[in-house]
Amino acid sequence: MKKAIILIVLLVIVVGLIVALNVITKPTKPPDGTTDTVITNTGGGAVKEPTPAPVAIRISFPRRGVILNHFGETLLRTNILEKNYLTGTVNGVDDEVPLCNDLINKQTEVVFISEFQAILALGADFNGLIFANLGSLGRFALMILKDSPIERITDLKGKKIGLVVNSAEHSALLTWLNKEGMQAGRDVEIVAVSEIDKYNVLSAGRIDAMVASDPKVEDLYADKKVCRIIYDSHKYGVVLVAKDLWAKEPKALIRFTHALREATLFISTHRAEVNNWIKPYCGIEEDLVWRISGINVLYFSTRKINDAKIFVTDTLTGSLNNLSVFALDQKLIYKSLIMGDFISNELQQELKKEIDAQKYDPQSVKIIKQ
Repeated sequence: MKKAIILIVLLVIVVGLIVALNVITKPTKPPDGTTDTVITNTGGGAVKEPTPAPVAIRISFPRRGVILNHFGETLLRTNILEKNYLTGTVNGVDDEVPLCNDLINKQTEVVFISEFQAILALGADFNGLIFANLGSLGRFALMILKDSPIERITDLKGKKIGLVVNSAEHSALLTWLNKEGMQAGRDVEIVAVSEIDKYNVLSAGRIDAMVASDPKVEDLYADKKVCRIIYDSHKYGVVLVAKDLWAKEPKALIRFTHALREATLFISTHRAEVNNWIKPYCGIEEDLVWRISGINVLYFSTRKINDAKIFVTDTLTGSLNNLSVFALDQKLIYKSLIMGDFISNELQQELKKEIDAQKYDPQSVKIIKQ
């Protein structure tokens, strides 16, 4: 009889241990598309890691152009923020100037913005971080007429180049000239020309070359075939965030790194849907949206979650440094900017971490607003 009781007690203990072990390791499926697990306290009870309380963040993006609005619309129209325990507003603004003003005046906390406007914001004492690298927004190009005898940038010595002064394309030209051992003023004359008048002034022979940016580069070179490109480089998009947000909600911004990678994958694998969202207002003809966006490596080559390489690269840092020097020289900002002061190593390491592709389900991203 005693043996039977002992055996029953042992059996109950074994069954209890099996049940407890099953509870401890049972997977759950949180809304971010990855698999979480239940853990135990040192006190012996099994408890699940607490679900983060949703954190509200204010996000803004420019409607004109491409890529920046691709990201903005994706966060606005999908459940990606919700999946990463983030809420708040996602607001489209007509262009980058009011976007910068909203940022400086603390009307928004996270913006998708061009690198040049990011430098101007930081130079205007916005206390922020360069959070992520969204890749190319298109090209700046030094263009000449199709039948021009000019073949290379050095052939422009003693010639006139038209551009919008005190702009990112102005900075691009100075960088190109420097690479070729040339200087504005000494070797070439820079002529201030409005964006809308550039091609007409070039065609009339009042300038010998012009600096243009996409979509105009693609239109004049590939579509109308009236111009040739003799030098070009990329303009980049970044995510700029308020340092106050990083100080107040560091875990939320770390979750935002995951959200941005999810958005990158969604944009690349749902190009037709996302292009359809931006085409009514982006100011670019529909066929050009596809081609200009395709210049961005993330846009056409992200096929898995870990293909989304959106951390700040040395190339981007170098470009930001060039722009900050240019902005200071042109008195567009009043102080020198040291890029290391505006880049968080901790956030960059988060952006470089591999996500467990076996546990990530891209189908967990849903369109919630058409």
